[in-house]
Amino acid sequence: MFKNKLKVNRGPIALNVFEYIMMYGWLLIVVFPFAWILSLSLRKTQGVFKNLFFQSFHEITFENYFYLFKGEFPYRKIQIFFINAFKNSFIVTTVSVIIIIVIALLAGYAFAKLKFFGRSASFYFILAGMMIPVQVIMLPLFRIVKIIGIQNSLLSIILPYIAIGLPLSIFLFTGFFKNIPDALIEAAKIEGANNFQILTKIILPLSKPVIGANIIFQFMFNWNEFSLALVLLQKANLYTLPIEITKVQGQYMTPWNIFATAAMAAIIPVIVIYLIFQKQFVSGLTAGAIKE
Repeated sequence: MFKNKLKVNRGPIALNVFEYIMMYGWLLIVVFPFAWILSLSLRKTQGVFKNLFFQSFHEITFENYFYLFKGEFPYRKIQIFFINAFKNSFIVTTVSVIIIIVIALLAGYAFAKLKFFGRSASFYFILAGMMIPVQVIMLPLFRIVKIIGIQNSLLSIILPYIAIGLPLSIFLFTGFFKNIPDALIEAAKIEGANNFQILTKIILPLSKPVIGANIIFQFMFNWNEFSLALVLLQKANLYTLPIEITKVQGQYMTPWNIFATAAMAAIIPVIVIYLIFQKQFVSGLTAGAIKE
């Protein structure tokens, strides 16, 4: 009997060991590049190629971050206008995310709870936008932006970011709202509430998980987006962070400590946003997966 128990328990134990190996192995793969970039940002240019990590704590220096916010590095007089690029990225990302959330919330409620002509066709037509790569629409967007006269302005990338982000957000909001019982809305209508009151007093307070998940998704995409910003922004004073950071790269040599410093400073807002909305992230993704 003792041997039989060992045979029964051996499988779950082996599975748990395998799961832990995979989990911590994946954690190591994710953490190692982050730790390496952090170590590069805390070195002088001469010490970048000496060791993989620090040989001693005396090599650690924070002068790269000082020069980054100053706007100029003494090494070959490299200039990075980090503050201006940070401001541009913040404006573009914040405005586009707010507009996306508002429009997607209204559209998601309409597709999930209201009956109107062409509802299904309109919903799937919007979802088709998720299947179009950004690179395919670059040239048409450039022509449209030039025709309507908003080239070389932050508005020229805010509007495309909104259009690109809406299909995914509408999809998530619609799935979430479909999981809200219709009886709750019917009870509110019996009490005399209109659609706007139902949306603001009932639906909106229940939508925190999906709002948090959408904010994280859209913020990460818009904050890190490079291709469209490179094509649509021609003036240096309008550059966002991803474009400004690439100015560090040289034709024959790249000061990786300076590049790593700018990259570390640029990802801080993404980490902050994730920490703020992490509780809503998982629940927002799975809220519309099961319909009662």
